[in-house]
Amino acid sequence: MDIRSQNEAIVQGLLACAKKLYALKYEMSNGGNMSARVPGTDYMIVKGTNVSFGDVTVDSLVVTDFDGNVIEGTIKPSKEALLHGALYRAFPDVQAIMHCHSPFATAWAANHDELAFSTYHSAIKLKNHCPVFDAHSYVVPTDYFPTILEDIARHPGMNSFILKAHGQVTLSSKSIEDATNTAELVEETAMIALLAAL
Repeated sequence: MDIRSQNEAIVQGLLACAKKLYALKYEMSNGGNMSARVPGTDYMIVKGTNVSFGDVTVDSLVVTDFDGNVIEGTIKPSKEALLHGALYRAFPDVQAIMHCHSPFATAWAANHDELAFSTYHSAIKLKNHCPVFDAHSYVVPTDYFPTILEDIARHPGMNSFILKAHGQVTLSSKSIEDATNTAELVEETAMIALLAAL
């Protein structure tokens, strides 16, 4: 069984989106993470830990179950694999997740509880709800997961949130490309909101 080769389009999408956000400087160094659900399974393809978005290859993507157990690959999965798995398990429509430490979104989260919608476009596309969660940790602890999952359940269609002192997370019911587009919109929205507040 070679799950990655059987899902080449998903793998190539993950690789392309990682390099796009690295080029945009939404994720520098070797942080951030991303994943995509393997259709028809309880598996996900997720970036390995401590791998730069700019250096991601097929070999640095690993297949895990939703509890982060490695099914295929030789690299340790992202530290946030458990959060990704919890999101996939709770919301079967979610197909992909992008998490990056984009500077404007992260800066906005330092002093706010929710993203301000600076354009009509962002309000529509982000469903008028992009909360800031403060998990008080570098990695979201499992006992904080219900706070995030319950908020998403209360806001159907919610596709983004920001982790205080950490970075933004976007969800897509379509693809990693769509989740990446949403990440770009979150960052643009935060940038405009910060500029408007000057």
